[in-house]
Amino acid sequence: MSAMVTGAVSIVPGWPWTGPALFGDLRVRYGIKMGLAGVLALFCTQLLRLPNDNWAILTVLVLMSAQFVGTVAFKALMRVTGTIAGALVGIWLVSDYTSTPEVFLPILFLVMAFASYKFGQVGARQGPYAYFLLGLTTLVIATDGVTAPDQAWQIGLDRTEEIVVGILSSLLVTTLVWPRYAREEFLDAGRAALKTVSRLVSAHVQAYLDPAAVPAEVDTLQQSFGQQLAALRNLQQAGARESTVFAARLSHYNAFLVALSGLFQAGLDLGRHPGYTWLLDQMRPQTETLLAAIDKEFDLLSAPRAPGEPLRPGRLDEAFATFEAKVNALRAGGLLLAAPVDQALALAGPLAALRSLCDELNQLRRAMAGLPRVGQPLPLEPKAHGEVLPALDWFWVKIAIKGGLAAVLGILCLEWLHPPGSGSFPLMAWLVTILGRPFLRAGGSGDLRAFQTALAGSLVLAGCAVLLLLTTPFLANYALMNLALFLVLFAFGFLTARIAGINFWMQVAFLTISAFVGLNPQEPVASQTIINTFLGLMFGIWTATVVGRLIWPVLPQCVLRDDLLGLCGRLQALLNREPHREKIQAQLAVLPLEALQAVGQLRMAGCSEEERARLAALVRGLQVLVTRMSRLVSRRALWREMVEPRLRLEFDCLDVEFKQVLEAFGACFRQGDGRRPLPALQGALAGLDQAVQAVRDRHRVAGQITAEAPWQPLELVDRYHATAEALEGCGRLLGSLQLQRYWGDYAL
Repeated sequence: MSAMVTGAVSIVPGWPWTGPALFGDLRVRYGIKMGLAGVLALFCTQLLRLPNDNWAILTVLVLMSAQFVGTVAFKALMRVTGTIAGALVGIWLVSDYTSTPEVFLPILFLVMAFASYKFGQVGARQGPYAYFLLGLTTLVIATDGVTAPDQAWQIGLDRTEEIVVGILSSLLVTTLVWPRYAREEFLDAGRAALKTVSRLVSAHVQAYLDPAAVPAEVDTLQQSFGQQLAALRNLQQAGARESTVFAARLSHYNAFLVALSGLFQAGLDLGRHPGYTWLLDQMRPQTETLLAAIDKEFDLLSAPRAPGEPLRPGRLDEAFATFEAKVNALRAGGLLLAAPVDQALALAGPLAALRSLCDELNQLRRAMAGLPRVGQPLPLEPKAHGEVLPALDWFWVKIAIKGGLAAVLGILCLEWLHPPGSGSFPLMAWLVTILGRPFLRAGGSGDLRAFQTALAGSLVLAGCAVLLLLTTPFLANYALMNLALFLVLFAFGFLTARIAGINFWMQVAFLTISAFVGLNPQEPVASQTIINTFLGLMFGIWTATVVGRLIWPVLPQCVLRDDLLGLCGRLQALLNREPHREKIQAQLAVLPLEALQAVGQLRMAGCSEEERARLAALVRGLQVLVTRMSRLVSRRALWREMVEPRLRLEFDCLDVEFKQVLEAFGACFRQGDGRRPLPALQGALAGLDQAVQAVRDRHRVAGQITAEAPWQPLELVDRYHATAEALEGCGRLLGSLQLQRYWGDYAL
């Protein structure tokens, strides 16, 4: 039997079957799905005899960028509702006010600005697509209705039907063909990030047990973890926009990101105190048992689980309780008073790091227990989101004004200048104005070098026009036309599958592919029609570029400045113990990720590679500060009453000093000057150490040790020292920067 099998296998050794590997590639699957959705939409529009199938294709291109399966009925309802509302608004505007521009244009501006603002401001919910389609449909009907207001109702009905066809085609393919679930992908990505943290902790644990060992690959692990955390953030945003189930547990996903980030920083903190090996001579068995329990907990949390399978329990709490009991026993035997202050603090440091590591692992376990799985009922009760009503988002207010202005300028040009390619001119201007800006926070460049980008886009469109002039005669066959459309959409999907957002070139592709379908090459197309169509796209790009670049431009350095100012403000809110702490911590976990993305996009003469490296180091230093200050605030709230009055007074003084340093950081970021003098913390830290020594001397003279809170005061002292070290490190990095050379509005 084995010989027969061997012979059968060896017949075609040179042609192995690569199908599973090929279709296992996300880019291939997404390209196929994009092509299928486009061909299905084209078939439906032809079947229904709809006049402009390019609007269905455009809808497919935009909506297929949301790659995850959610609540299909709710998604369809939101998109169709937005489309119908936009059609009614567009018909009303065109029918009643086309002849009175002084009324028509302001109302159109308000409608487009409102749709643009709500598209971005609503954020992690499924509503934004309804607002987006409201604006899209209104502008499409207004564009066509300006030249033929008497056909407003017919145009509105046609456009609504075409866009609905695109919506349903996108949802059908996304749901049935290789469906992607953000819930499952988030868990998979979270496990991968957790394994990176586990490697970091293992390296430091080895150094903890063997002082001769040096933790390796720390910088590499830090970079990998930063990328993984950014990918998790993108998944969180995409999942919340696509799935009501995901959005219902958004606070649990926030808690997961906060705990994961804190866990990584706790792993880094294990290496803060290298001189504590003398402790192992006293409690090596308990220490090794705790470290083994930590390693086992990492394995349990990062192991794959089927939906409905609960997390297996670990022995982390039991091991830490045994460890802490041994520490208390050593303290009761006089270890705390016998050791000098520096050694006592060196002992408190690793104890605080191990406690933080265990706390973060427990937080992560609780957060994972609250994450929903596919096909399973929602676990646990949702956490409170904090504020019920979202605050006014000024970033999106500015973009909304620019979006409304770009749409109105497009309509004005249609009425008074009659440019070629009028059908795509206003739509291109609006899309480029609103879609490219938020992508900067996920790795885009915003309006930086916008005019160079617009020129490059115009050249690409000119090349597409030439290519279409050459190939249109060969596309008269319906089957060939569908094949060409499928291949174009496949290539688009393949190239954009891993892009977390919609960048400028994707927007150019949206309108170019839509224009290609709208030309209907199955019938003879005049060369001038093709040229006019692409000229209209170019005019739209340049209109959006002028509006976007000259009015409140979104630049990487501006987004970086806003993120850094937001970090300083929220850290002060944390120190002030303002309400909604979980919401503040979620924002503090996200802002450094956005800041690092902005640092990677800085391209200007004043910001060299060395400068960008220092900026990235500053942002990572602020990440460390966020974690250390969060732990300090939480432990201070738990242990405040256990601390002696003199230490409590020194803690209050340090809190004031920390706030002053953060205010100075904010002034540096706001004014673009990192050379400003910063408040010094050494005096306050020296006062704290003197207070610790005085308390120890008093107990030594009394010949006794207080019974309550054996290690908490020293742990708090160490946490204050750790926070001060992070602040001083950030201050040194800030002083080395040349912010004044690139912090303004440069690089057109």
